[in-house]
Amino acid sequence: MYRDQDLQYLQDIFDRSSNDIAVLYGSRDVGLSEVVSDLIKDKECLYYRASAVSESLQKELFAQELYDQTKSPILPNDDYEKIIGSYIGNHSDHKKLIVFDDFQYLIRGNPTFVNFLSSLLFEKSRPGSVMYLLVSDDVKWVEKDMIRMIGRKSSEISGVIKLNAFTPAEFRQCFPAMPIADAIGIYSIIGGKSAYYNAITDDTTVRSLITKQFEKLLVSGFDTNKLLPQEIREPLLYNTILVYLAAGVGKLNDLHEKTAIDRAKLSVYLKTLIENDIVEKVTSAKVGDPANTLKAFYRIKDTTIRFYYRFVFPHYSSLKILGAERFYRKYIEHEIFGYLEDIYPLFCREQIKWLQKENRLNFKVSAIEEYYDKNKAIDFVIVAAGGNVIACKCRYAAPHMSYNAYEEAKAAVRRNKIPCDNIWLFSASGFDQKLSMFGSVTPGVKLIEGEQQRLH
Repeated sequence: MYRDQDLQYLQDIFDRSSNDIAVLYGSRDVGLSEVVSDLIKDKECLYYRASAVSESLQKELFAQELYDQTKSPILPNDDYEKIIGSYIGNHSDHKKLIVFDDFQYLIRGNPTFVNFLSSLLFEKSRPGSVMYLLVSDDVKWVEKDMIRMIGRKSSEISGVIKLNAFTPAEFRQCFPAMPIADAIGIYSIIGGKSAYYNAITDDTTVRSLITKQFEKLLVSGFDTNKLLPQEIREPLLYNTILVYLAAGVGKLNDLHEKTAIDRAKLSVYLKTLIENDIVEKVTSAKVGDPANTLKAFYRIKDTTIRFYYRFVFPHYSSLKILGAERFYRKYIEHEIFGYLEDIYPLFCREQIKWLQKENRLNFKVSAIEEYYDKNKAIDFVIVAAGGNVIACKCRYAAPHMSYNAYEEAKAAVRRNKIPCDNIWLFSASGFDQKLSMFGSVTPGVKLIEGEQQRLH
């Protein structure tokens, strides 16, 4: 599953009367391969997925693929310009699409590779005869190294599109009839990895999703190292860091004490995890603090990795002994609600964005910021244009949110000296009678129940 506009963007480039180079990149988990598959349908296309091999073998493999797909009698000792040029010139007059998947391996092995493409495209091919699509799932390489390696040729790229993970709002659009509790739970596990959405329906529950994944693990086995970037050479240390992060240890000092890793090295390891989009550093501005004190902590950004390091990694031996259902009942059934508390505020923030977009607020939102409160009585703040602040508290787990939750939020506002008189409370399970009555008559207090929340 992917966004229709991403495919349409590439189709629009192909439909031009010019020759073009486009770059498509992102995780395979967000529909990268699906977009490519649907783009090449009904087109005269040459597709080649490069490998991490020597340049000479790469050329040999490419020439063989060209022959297998087009029957072009090309010898592998010819250079790329001749190999590709023969395909462009010796076939029909229809516009051709040439896809180089995992193209980072082509450029790493031969930095002048783009020169061959550019020469063919703009000097030796008639206008409107061909489009190159360069595809990569190495996000870090595309964003950090690609431009440096291809140099001035980067100016000849017609379009660059990154496939991003789906937001909670987009997930809800895919499954509008799914109960909000299950939507939050499922998104907290698979996140915005839309490639997994094909196996989900509106009737899928958190329990059924998890147990099915566990059953697959029992058959295929589980290697945590596969969740880590290939270039990581010290999985022992990274696994240790991720286990503690998944357990909620997010402060640098606390991680240092728990892991016994040197602080300087720990910072380097965390930086590597951040660069690979696995971990994120969250900074919370202290609203109302004259010194604008910043509180920073780390957490696992990738929801699938967060879930596995929280529940599977520490108990993997028991999974083999207990089986999927018994494992779920013992380790997850009663712990999952607390785990989901960290994800629910993301849905609540998305609702504020939707209300703003639909002009359903009587003020304009200037910012929505995560807020660090040591007692977790406040999850985020809404800053209105003009400076007014709303403190927000979210609760996912049953039972109903009680009046005590309001008192905790109010105390946190005073303790942290937040300049606001407004408190909004979000609860996926609703509110008890006392809080409901209080909220209905108290100015500045707004109660938002889970099933009433809209994201689209």
